[in-house]
Amino acid sequence: MRVGVVSRTDIDAVFPVTKRVIKALEKRSVEVLVETETSMALEMNSMTVDLTEIEADFVVAVGGDGTILRTAMGLKVPDTPLLGVNMGRRGFLCEVHKDEVEPAIDKAVKGEYELESCLKLRSRCLEMDEDFPDALNEVLVSSSLPSKMILCKLLVDGEQLAEIQADGILVATPTGSTAYNLSAGGSILAPGVDAMILTAINPYSYFRSITLPVESKVRLELRKPRADALAIIDGKVYTGLKPLSTVEVDTSTHKTRFIRFKPFYERLRSRLTHIQSQ
Repeated sequence: MRVGVVSRTDIDAVFPVTKRVIKALEKRSVEVLVETETSMALEMNSMTVDLTEIEADFVVAVGGDGTILRTAMGLKVPDTPLLGVNMGRRGFLCEVHKDEVEPAIDKAVKGEYELESCLKLRSRCLEMDEDFPDALNEVLVSSSLPSKMILCKLLVDGEQLAEIQADGILVATPTGSTAYNLSAGGSILAPGVDAMILTAINPYSYFRSITLPVESKVRLELRKPRADALAIIDGKVYTGLKPLSTVEVDTSTHKTRFIRFKPFYERLRSRLTHIQSQ
């Protein structure tokens, strides 16, 4: 068995937990592939591998949702199962707490878990040659300037839905429904719901959010002739958009798979309780 390890590298408090993960895997005679940035941060001398070259039975990501998103976006094999160890503040995507590392590794190595398969979004700007990276959480189109709104024409399957002035427009997956979409007032979707959510951020209109069939094709047309914008994928990849650009979003052929030990509603309840107590 081969297992990849990816860690957040900008906080020293994460490193002892990452070392515990590696030690727990090695104790169970697993071949460990430590991602290059992680290995450098831990000052390890063992063989390392770039994230884009990891081929493993599963990957352990130590950090928070940001680490999970970076890992999911960079993996060579997109559907490689991920086990998230939460060191962040929210950790909606993570499955276990840092105190649960050893028993979680033991269960994962033995195959005692469920796999949750998660929808991803494909997106592109029609005026550009390349697609954006697949999004696990959301595709966001927003103004390139703080406090400025975009004017956007929304179309679903070729039919106009609305023309909206807002801080931004996002298309979210069920996984991303508990992220920016939730903060913007969109609904939470359970993992088994094959759908996407179109949500306006601080709209200057009555429109807020709509849930769409998974087969939908969403088109966002910028309408201001002198206003630049940004396409932001999972809060990680930023691409400048010229005035009057058009962004199309639909479902990707790829999915992300998570190792799960707990039911969705138990995880959601604990996360929401944590947020309310802050």
